[in-house]
Amino acid sequence: MEKTLGTLLSTLKTDVKELVDIKLELFRLEVFEKSSAVGSFLLYGLIIINLVFFALLFAFITLGFLFGKWVDNIAGGFTIVTLIYILLLLLLIACRKPVLTGFKNLFLKVLDPDLEDEAKYEAKNARKAHKG
Repeated sequence: MEKTLGTLLSTLKTDVKELVDIKLELFRLEVFEKSSAVGSFLLYGLIIINLVFFALLFAFITLGFLFGKWVDNIAGGFTIVTLIYILLLLLLIACRKPVLTGFKNLFLKVLDPDLEDEAKYEAKNARKAHKG
């Protein structure tokens, strides 16, 4: 039984529509997967940051009292701790680029676990652009 051109075109149209629907569903699921990965990573990061913050806070309070005992002046001890904080802040500002690059690479790894660094990310995008 031979199919007419109209039947073939109708079947082709149905197949193309089904393919587009499947591709859209795949895209939606991939976006959902990436969003959930980033969301869970950020939530985990916030929990870790909170714990580290309080651990450092109490450690520096302890250091303030310890330095205060050593210099026989509690205010002097906390002044030393404040100076340590200022030095850490200046160090962080001076190392801004490596820190930002590290965070960027970390997020890229969460978004695409196959990537090891930014260079591979850029190479992958270049291959996609070349193919497209």
